[in-house]
Amino acid sequence: MNSIPKASPRRSHPHRFPHRGLLPEGNYFTLTWTIGYDYGGMTTVALERSSAFARLDNRHVEILTLSPEMKGLDRERELREAGAIDRRVKIRNLWQDLTTWSDRKLRRMIGTIEPDPSAADDVLDRTGQEWTELRKDSEGRLLQADRYHDRGHLLVIDRQDMKKAGRRGGRRITLSDREQNVIAQWSTAREFYQAWLDVVIGDKPAYLICDSAFVGNFIHEYRRDNVVLCMVNHNHFLADADDEATGALAEEKFGYLRHLDAFDVTTTLTDSQRYAMERLDLSAGKLTTVSNLTDDLHGDPDRPRPRHKGSMIARLSPQKRVEDAIAAIADVAANDQQVTLDVFGDGEDRPMLTELIESKDAVDRVRLHGHVDGAKSNFLSSSFSLLTSRFEGQGLVVLESMSAGCIPICYAVDFGPADIIEHGVSGFLVAPGDVKGLSAAISTFLSLSEGEVTTMRRNAVARAADFFHDPIVRRWGEVLSAQSFAPIVRTENARAEIHTAEVTSNGISIEMRISAIRESMPKQMFVSWKSRTGTFFGRVEAERCEDLITAEIPHSRMRPITDGYVDFSLDLVFDRGFERVRIACNEDSAFTSSDKLHLYSTKHGNFSGRIISTALTSTS
Repeated sequence: MNSIPKASPRRSHPHRFPHRGLLPEGNYFTLTWTIGYDYGGMTTVALERSSAFARLDNRHVEILTLSPEMKGLDRERELREAGAIDRRVKIRNLWQDLTTWSDRKLRRMIGTIEPDPSAADDVLDRTGQEWTELRKDSEGRLLQADRYHDRGHLLVIDRQDMKKAGRRGGRRITLSDREQNVIAQWSTAREFYQAWLDVVIGDKPAYLICDSAFVGNFIHEYRRDNVVLCMVNHNHFLADADDEATGALAEEKFGYLRHLDAFDVTTTLTDSQRYAMERLDLSAGKLTTVSNLTDDLHGDPDRPRPRHKGSMIARLSPQKRVEDAIAAIADVAANDQQVTLDVFGDGEDRPMLTELIESKDAVDRVRLHGHVDGAKSNFLSSSFSLLTSRFEGQGLVVLESMSAGCIPICYAVDFGPADIIEHGVSGFLVAPGDVKGLSAAISTFLSLSEGEVTTMRRNAVARAADFFHDPIVRRWGEVLSAQSFAPIVRTENARAEIHTAEVTSNGISIEMRISAIRESMPKQMFVSWKSRTGTFFGRVEAERCEDLITAEIPHSRMRPITDGYVDFSLDLVFDRGFERVRIACNEDSAFTSSDKLHLYSTKHGNFSGRIISTALTSTS
């Protein structure tokens, strides 16, 4: 974890709600899609960070949600009563706002397309008193959603078959007043969401921190001079946690991972993940490490607890690999050692895991409790915890376990446990997927003397303190204070054009010219590529020599794409601003291809390549 600042990053200003100077001045917003009733680690972190900002720096924080499923729920009251959010944290939902706002406030929503009054003809027949009417095709795909104001009049018509009626494609979102006059229209949902954010955030300095990968895939386009936009990368960034670093990116994060430079800053939870992302040039210096924060559970290292009692908090899903924990407990029990495991969490793997427990004759050893609010409190009475995930962003449950003085026994997966645990000192690390090794680690722990265990518990609690709220909020203050509210550089008319492109024995050598970038030269430039199928993406830094931009793409960077097409672009990175420009070319451009990689101009006059063989080699 990066060092914690020794002093407050910026002195607070006089304010009617006096802040304490841990965070830079401005309004604070957390952005996510929804807050369900069985939320996991990502939402837990977002709630706890927002509450820590509010409590420790004495400020209001708003958590913004976009899901229509949040409409009608009083999650703010429920979460506050459950102790999950501070009293200064407000939960706000797009649809809750729109369906209660007056016409006057609705008119603050600015559209992006010329209003078409005929949209009023699209309204669906209302079949009941529900606030939503839906139209779907024969296969159940949504074609239209009409939303109604709480006062009963039609509010939004969201047509998703604008290109051809009855077939998904093309969109028009229409916002109306109570007289059914069109207020504004948008051609995409992301523009619609941005209009709401503009109303909520206003024009004062603000910090918008996005936790949802789904939202991050489109919110990178939301750039305002007065808004510092931050993305939190909560989990593994590769499609396969076991893949090499040049492989495909995670599908659910593909949209924002390709646009990290569009954010003011992106945080990773561990230094090791930041290093891995930087090695791929995914960001031009806009990555930084801010760890998860965890509650001080006030674990007492000296308090006796049943040595055999283990706890595990995990979704019952393939990623968490709970079956390995069950198998390990069964192995330990088969060697006549007393051991039990309580598992808290639910998911699609529950039927399979229930059968596994029965087949391993471990019904008296392993109990699946399902989702339990406040499950982390069980670490206070448990002696050890298990983590058997295939991958983690950091592993919040590891921090919670250590804070409670409960010894973590974990697979040493990327990118979490090994950054937190010192093996044999504050916990145990086991090779990922090694069930026998996991069983051996549990047996080793069970055989330790009470004095050895007490020492380990003390070490675990001391290490967890590095991640308590105060030091992590100070770290956030340091990171956010380093950001700027300088005007965002926009170069929508920038043009890059191929001069030469050649496949050599070492890779792809590219020369191009760039124009129409006004007076602002980028801080850095990269040639990027994206596969048309799958989630392969990469980029290399480009160099400027007089009027030419040059770049060399090693064959090793393209090797994971064994077949298919790739499209090349030029990325322009400014101190505050980012543009991705497709590289133009024509049929007369100077291309030199190979039998494994064919460079060509598309029908739209853009630079692309076709990989023909199974893999590129160093002698291609």
